Amino acid sequence: MAASYDFPQDLADAQDELRQVRSDLQTLYQRVPWSAEPLDAWETHDNAWRQASRPASPG
Repeated sequence: MAASYDFPQDLADAQDELRQVRSDLQTLYQRVPWSAEPLDAWETHDNAWRQASRPASPG
């Protein structure tokens, strides 16, 4: 069985707050366009080691 540790409550509270902030940030990323400036859609070329693409951004 894994050891159990008594972390200070303020540290545990800070970790919970960090998880919430990361969740809120992820939600924000999904709402806003990927670029602040209007840009055309793009895709990587066929030989790229990692395929990627983005839709057109309204800015």
